[in-house]
Amino acid sequence: MKPIRCILLVALLASAAGCAAGRKAVRTLPQADRDFLSEVRYIISKQERKVFYTLGPEERERFIEEFWKKRDPSPATDENEFRDEYYRRIDYSNRIFREGTSGWTTDRGRAYILLGEPERRLTYPMGYSFYERPMEIWYYRYFTLLFIDYTFTGVYKLDTQSAQTLGVMTSTQMGLKPRVSAPQQVVFDFALRVETPAAGEGTLLIDVPYERLNMVQEQGSPLIGTTLKIDARVLDEGGREVLRRQQDRPVSLEAGNLDALGKALGIRLELKLAPGRYSAQVTLVNTADASQVSKTIKFKL
Repeated sequence: MKPIRCILLVALLASAAGCAAGRKAVRTLPQADRDFLSEVRYIISKQERKVFYTLGPEERERFIEEFWKKRDPSPATDENEFRDEYYRRIDYSNRIFREGTSGWTTDRGRAYILLGEPERRLTYPMGYSFYERPMEIWYYRYFTLLFIDYTFTGVYKLDTQSAQTLGVMTSTQMGLKPRVSAPQQVVFDFALRVETPAAGEGTLLIDVPYERLNMVQEQGSPLIGTTLKIDARVLDEGGREVLRRQQDRPVSLEAGNLDALGKALGIRLELKLAPGRYSAQVTLVNTADASQVSKTIKFKL
């Protein structure tokens, strides 16, 4: 499935309730149709919603099929990348942005669904400095979004300027066909290298920049953290697995330690093998947001 970078479609915020007639019409719809309207609230136009209310059961079914088809970036294939990515983002938001309600209905969830993964996400659960409110800053290519926990309850709201920025971007794209493009930068990443001080001996070095790690803070704790799941396999020239290391690596920082963002977490895995040529395949999973990165490197002992 091709990743979708930005889902700014026809509206940033569909009307929460619609007109009075619309509210009445929604109550008369079957549950499946009400679920559909709820799920696509961020991308359905007012005209599409109005038409949907007037249709019979079979017509609504065809409408839903056509709704996704006209947003499909590759209609000649069976797969609909846009629809799959849209629901993936809903699922991700529900897992990551829980604020006492469904994650996809929060401000952060709404922004993630419409814009996709930010190029960089900085979190300050204890505030950027003392006495300040918890906040998050999301960096995209040409703009940033600021979310603030005004009530210290874990509920993050878009600040006024960020909301205006999104509103302007959305209004300029009103009525345009959705576009698909590849992400320009991976948020979670690591560097992989091998040191070989002697024949048959080596060290697999994994460097994970802290600024590429999304981390969470448990209530009442001064620390932010996550756990990295490490799966490292070493293969010989014939492709046979000769060594495998799997482990969980806890990561934690003081919430106010901004200096650490410019540094990297170093992970070392010792290798003792017969002299020869090998390749190492390493996969890291960040449990805080379920992001995953895999890399392969060739080396000689």
